[in-house]
Amino acid sequence: MKWIEQYPKNVKPSYEQLIEFLPERIRELFFLFDNIMASSYKVYNNYPRFDKTSGWIYGYCRNYRVELLFVTIGDNSFKALGVTVIDEDSLNDLLERCKEKYEDGYEERYALLTAAKKANQINRSKARMAREKEELKELTENIDLSKFNKCKWAEKVSRNKLVKLYQDEAKGLLDEHLLDEIGYTFYARCKQARDTREGLERGEIICHHCNAVHKAVSYTGLIACPCGYYYTYREYRRSCNANNVPGGRATEIFNAFTDNWLLCKTTSEKMLLIDGLVHECHVSAMTGEKGRSVCMNLMEGTLSQIKDMLEMLAGSK
Repeated sequence: MKWIEQYPKNVKPSYEQLIEFLPERIRELFFLFDNIMASSYKVYNNYPRFDKTSGWIYGYCRNYRVELLFVTIGDNSFKALGVTVIDEDSLNDLLERCKEKYEDGYEERYALLTAAKKANQINRSKARMAREKEELKELTENIDLSKFNKCKWAEKVSRNKLVKLYQDEAKGLLDEHLLDEIGYTFYARCKQARDTREGLERGEIICHHCNAVHKAVSYTGLIACPCGYYYTYREYRRSCNANNVPGGRATEIFNAFTDNWLLCKTTSEKMLLIDGLVHECHVSAMTGEKGRSVCMNLMEGTLSQIKDMLEMLAGSK
């Protein structure tokens, strides 16, 4: 089946499906091409779009979609810059054209467009901040500002206390009180995060002073809690994100700890669960994946400080 027939406009193929479509030999050439684009020119296959003639095509670009070239997919080949790649010779021809295209002012175009985009973003941000300042001033002129958007997020775990817990365990002197303190700190943060994130997805916020649940009628509208505190959905959500409240791609990890902590009956069960969560933090911190590391959601300190601690703990086991 032809590429455009297998993946029409309403069926966007994943990267894995793209790779599977290519015959094995062409797949190897494509991987080589893909790696050279990234290593030599810092452009990446991250701008897929549909073309009515060629089907799904793949732009190689950087931020702001500053494209160096795009690739089309054939039944037994791929094509870019007028070169159809079917073997090593044709791949070398394509790479030579890529080099010529790159040297024909790509970095200059990228620098100019990036500077213009950044300047535009700065101006838009300034205008937005000025507008929001006026909106908040008008919104809060008749309320007690000391009770406006005063969120109390669950504490993060102290690095020093976590180190002490592991050091004591290594000596066979596990401090059960410290174990519970750390476990319940993790639990409180993960539990609050789940309740908060699920509520936000429903357009709801939870008052941090009386636990009342409020449905937001708009993104910026004032929410008055009977206990005397006030919120807006926008500022509540921003506060949540600014505090690194657990969520995102690691939600399953946080939820698993929340579900299992109260089921632990013995110190060994508690320590095993905490150690599993710390291990996930270590993996996240060391992989270098794009996005905020799991450890930043749960532990005090900078990413560098937490990484150093996790490496030390891993080495002491």
